[in-house]
This record gives sequence, C-alpha cells and structure tokens, in this order.
Amino acid sequence: MSNEFSELIAMKKSRKKPLEGDVFVIQPMENHYYFGKVIKTNIQGKNLNFQGMNLIFIYNILSHNKEIPRNIDEYELLFAPTVVNFQGWLKGYFETVGNQPISIKESNIDFGFFDDYETHDKLYNLEGERISHKPKYLDFVGLASYGYVGRQVHRVLYGKEYQ
Repeated sequence: MSNEFSELIAMKKSRKKPLEGDVFVIQPMENHYYFGKVIKTNIQGKNLNFQGMNLIFIYNILSHNKEIPRNIDEYELLFAPTVVNFQGWLKGYFETVGNQPISIKESNIDFGFFDDYETHDKLYNLEGERISHKPKYLDFVGLASYGYVGRQVHRVLYGKEYQ
C-alpha cells in the first residue's frame, strides 16, 4: 500500500493566504469539482490548535467546471465545518475561484467539535468554549489538512472508511 496522497487532484498552487468569503474548488476525481468556502480566517480562542487557522465549509455541489454556482449557501454541507491550515492552497489541492460575502445562513450554521471519540460528551464551539447542545454538524476538535478533507470527501462520496 502506498503512502502517497491520492484523494484529491492538485490544480493551481498559491502562496496567497485565503480571505473570508473565498470560494475554492477541490477535485476528488478528474473534472469533478466540489466547492468550498472560507468562512473565517485567523481564528482566535481557547483552542491553541486553531489559532490563526481557517474555518471552511465544503458544499455538496458537483460541477464539471469551476464556475461558482448561484446561492452556494442553499446547498447542504458535504461534511462538518472543518478548521484547516494553509497547505491545501500551497500544494494546489484547494484552488480559489472567487469571493462571495458570508451569508446570514452561513453565519448561523449549527456546528461544534467534540474531544472524545468514545463519548462525544464534551462539545465546544469554534472559540473553544463549551456548548450544551448537540449541533447539527459535529467533528473532532483538531486542526485538519488537505489530507483530512480529501479522506472525508472520499468517505462521504464513495463510502470509504479511514485507513
């Protein structure tokens, strides 16, 4: 088995840091694009892993071109909001294709993070503060990379489990 990353196809590399509202594409298969959006940059809060990083949404929108669909915020998320570093852009796995203001709907998406795979009993918001309700979207409280995003996309789209 190869350790080479193959879940996303590299496109155009960029050294430019993403901005809030940047819409980007990922390509899990040749000419199959899914759209993501940068919701928050330079995250601050109690979770030191998230400091200075980016909150992204990946939408369940398949396209065969990089043209941003209308009303991107009307689509469901492919998986829970994720905090990522900058490597996806640096290595070309995330390609920015435009910028749109963050919508009210996007600002109000109910998501959180848990810190225990077994119990899911300690839930946190983006700033690292405890929350008391189980949000609609829930993910492990940790910094992710393009590799995690690629594995999540393949798990959701193709039913593949983590390796």
